[in-house]
Amino acid sequence: DRDYERAFEYFTKAADLGDVEAQFNLSLMYREGLGVEKDEKMELYYEEEAAISGDPSSRYSLGCHEGGNGRYDRAVKHWIIAANLGDDDSIEKL
Repeated sequence: DRDYERAFEYFTKAADLGDVEAQFNLSLMYREGLGVEKDEKMELYYEEEAAISGDPSSRYSLGCHEGGNGRYDRAVKHWIIAANLGDDDSIEKL
């Protein structure tokens, strides 16, 4: 658990500097509660930051989140962007 706490600390610093991979990893940590308390708002915040920075996996995940909330038009937009970035999962969703 201490390793997750240290990872969280370093990912936060890197994410603040614009590191896309760190932003994506923080979203996962918030989703799973690894080294930090689960927090859907923070999960989505870092997922959106990574997606805006061009991470296709984050864009795909946002599409899944939107689709799960019944916002299919928004989900499709995320998947199209991710598919254009080469994300195979998004291509399958479309």
